[in-house]
Amino acid sequence: MKFSVLQENLNTALTHVSRFVSAKTQLPILKNILFAIDNGRLKLSATDLKIGINYWIGAKIEKESSITVPAKEITEFISYLSPGKLDISVNDKSLLSVHSPNAQSSFTTMPSDDFPTQNTSEKKYTFDLDYSLLSETVAQIAFAAATDDNRPVLTAVLWQFTPDAFTMVATDGFRLSIKTSKLINPINLDKQQSPVTFLIPSKALSEIVRLSKNEKKINVALTNDERQVVFVLEDLELLTRLIEGDYPDYQKIIPKEFNTKLTIDKEDFSQAIKIASVFARESANIVRFKVDKNSVELTANAPQVGQNKNTLEAKVEGESMEIAFNYKFISDFLSICKGDFVTVKLNQSLSPGIFEDQNDPNFTHVIMPVRLQD
Repeated sequence: MKFSVLQENLNTALTHVSRFVSAKTQLPILKNILFAIDNGRLKLSATDLKIGINYWIGAKIEKESSITVPAKEITEFISYLSPGKLDISVNDKSLLSVHSPNAQSSFTTMPSDDFPTQNTSEKKYTFDLDYSLLSETVAQIAFAAATDDNRPVLTAVLWQFTPDAFTMVATDGFRLSIKTSKLINPINLDKQQSPVTFLIPSKALSEIVRLSKNEKKINVALTNDERQVVFVLEDLELLTRLIEGDYPDYQKIIPKEFNTKLTIDKEDFSQAIKIASVFARESANIVRFKVDKNSVELTANAPQVGQNKNTLEAKVEGESMEIAFNYKFISDFLSICKGDFVTVKLNQSLSPGIFEDQNDPNFTHVIMPVRLQD
């Protein structure tokens, strides 16, 4: 293998690719990045066996081959070099040499034959998604997925497609986000299999949004075996294995009726939650809501700190009531709302609350309450 490449291009590619190297693995090869020549360009690949990436950059190719290099060391080393041309080659002893105007270094390697194959050629469905729509939806949904692996299906986002729309759902068992969006261009689905539903790791969705922030469209494909989803951009593709299992029947979680409806200024609500958090975080994160005719009173108590009471103006429709929530869940919801007002729909003190951004009628967030204690 022998090629020349610009440091700034290689540095950018390695910065992205190294994020997908397995941090905890018993397989040494997964700690490496694959360097390969592919159709006249340099291809860099990494995987943790759940999510993988292929990233292409321009290079002057003199000799084709492939090799794997320790990810941490090569990424750090390249980042310290000055911009400009780098000459890279692999010698007979399988050492990868990097020559720059002021430095010459070599790295031990491992054979590329041991690197996991990432096959993306056979695809069942493929379609384009608008980046702005996908990024907005992922921001509203992915944060509600679980972050631990005790129940793997809860770390996933349920993604369901019909020919003209898609729905995303995420829940960690304490809260749930759901949104349905219209597709700009219809998808040609098998009528017998519509809708198409799969469980995709929330991390994969967050990563593709981060990687594609300069793109207008993202190509999405489901492989023939329906075990992988592939996101394709101009110079990279992200592959993710789908999560297997039965997703909770989320429709049963969402209340169909409510006794009390609140309309609250988002900024006032957010400020009140921040103030209450000073006390609530010392008392299981609990904030109590007391709803009256034209206001809602937020209370947080912590014996070792003190107490806080804050009254917000609100448009109240329905019954007066009391209920309590984990303030962190409300704070997370408010942080992704774009409208000036939010709507809160409530039933009894132990029934889930529905939280809505008035700016987006297709987005619904559900939060489980905390049992009130006198």
